[in-house]
Amino acid sequence: MVRRIKKIIKGKVTRERKKIIVVGTEGKNKTETQYLRNLERKQASYHFVFAEGNETDPLKIVNNTIKKAKKEELSYKDGDLAIRIFDLDLDHSKLSQLLEAKDLSKTKNIKIITSNPCFEIWYLEHFIYTSKPFNNSNELVSELKKYIHNYQKNEDYFKELFPNTNQAIINCKRLDFYHIENKQ
Repeated sequence: MVRRIKKIIKGKVTRERKKIIVVGTEGKNKTETQYLRNLERKQASYHFVFAEGNETDPLKIVNNTIKKAKKEELSYKDGDLAIRIFDLDLDHSKLSQLLEAKDLSKTKNIKIITSNPCFEIWYLEHFIYTSKPFNNSNELVSELKKYIHNYQKNEDYFKELFPNTNQAIINCKRLDFYHIENKQ
């Protein structure tokens, strides 16, 4: 059951439904899951629900996200969302699957979030702005270790990251603009 937040209207305490965000990720991707679960604890507006499955096929992941969104009975008009997080460092042989998944996502109201090459770019943008074209996730993680010295994938670094969230948002918006301007 989705947790509720209290709201006072005309002297009466009522409970307002939290907005639901259904999230689809690749495989057993603990990095994104841990981060979003921690984020949920820090705010009162959203409840994150994760699609089942241990898939790496982009189309199957989108289908799992669609199933979970139906099961949760999302209300898009009330601010609920379904999102799919794709790392772009995936196997090039999956490009056609990724394009198919992207098309299906559009028809099913699923927002696509891409991280290039991997989710750790979000972590790095907490510390610096960079538009460096990392060739792979290992290269990016090496750069991230300059700021989180003991960084290991799938470990929890939310306490180190959260204080810099506003800067990360600014840096990521700047990075988005950079990619749009440079048609990347």
